[in-house]
Amino acid sequence: MMTERKNGFMTKVILMLIAALLLTGAACAEAAPPAFILDCDGVTETPVAANYSWTYPSGNTDEWQGVEACGMAPTDPAVFESFDHVLLTEDRTYQVEWVGIPADELIAFSWDIAVFADQEHIDDHQENAEIILGKTGGAITLKPDRIYDFQARWSDETVGHGVAHYYLVTERLIMDDGPGSMMLGGWEPAAAEAGQLPDDAQAAFDRAMEGLVGAEYTPVALLSRQIVAGTNYCILCQIRPVVPNPVPNWALVYIYADLQGNATVTNVYELYIAQHAEPAQ
Repeated sequence: MMTERKNGFMTKVILMLIAALLLTGAACAEAAPPAFILDCDGVTETPVAANYSWTYPSGNTDEWQGVEACGMAPTDPAVFESFDHVLLTEDRTYQVEWVGIPADELIAFSWDIAVFADQEHIDDHQENAEIILGKTGGAITLKPDRIYDFQARWSDETVGHGVAHYYLVTERLIMDDGPGSMMLGGWEPAAAEAGQLPDDAQAAFDRAMEGLVGAEYTPVALLSRQIVAGTNYCILCQIRPVVPNPVPNWALVYIYADLQGNATVTNVYELYIAQHAEPAQ
C-alpha cells in the first residue's frame, strides 16, 4: 500500500512538472520566427529574416499574438548593399541547424547576383530560380555569387505558426597565390601605400582607428570633408583582414571628429569592384 501511495505521489509530481514546463514554453514563445544557422565544420552563417508573418502564444495558451514584417524582395538591389556577404572560394556544404522550433518545411531558392544589376529582366531570373532544398534540416551547398531566399513554414497550432523568408548573399573570394599573381577572371587588388592626408584628416583617422581590430586600414586619399558640429571625413582606404592569406579590398571609411578632439568611425562602405565592373545599360 505504501509503495502504491508513493508511486501515485511521484506520478502527480511528474505531471505537475510537465504542466509547468508546457506553461513555461508557452510563456517563453518567441515574438519572431525562429532563426537557423548554417554550419560547416564550425564555420557558421546566419541568414537574415527579412519578411515574415508569425503567430505565437503570449503566456496564456488561449491568447495569441501576431507580428508581421514586410521588407525587401530578395532580388532588390538594396539587398546587395545592405546585407553582409558570405565570401566563398568554392562551393561549400553546410548543415541546417534550427535555433528554436524547426520549420515543417524549408525551401531555398537562389539567383545569380547578376540579377541585382539586371532589373529589366528580373522575371527571367525568377523563372530560373533554383529549388535546392525541400526539407527541414539536412544539408545545403552554397555557391559563390548567389542570392538565397530561404522560405520556411510552420503549421503547429500550439507553439507557433506562420511563414518566413530569410536572405543570404554569397560572393566569390579570389585568393591571391603570391605577390604579383592573380587568378584568371578575378580582379587583382592593387598595392596601396599610405597616402598623404591633410594633417587634420590624418589626426582624425589615427584617433578613430585606435583599438580597431580585425583588419588593417590603409588610407589612400581624402575624398571629401563636411563641416558640421565637428567634421565628417570620407577617406578611401584599402582593407586587409587580419587572417591567413588575406585578400585586400577597398572601402570608403567615414569618420566623425568632434570639437573636443575625439574621432570615431561612423560607416565603412565596402567597394565590390567586380560587381560594378559591368557598364550601365
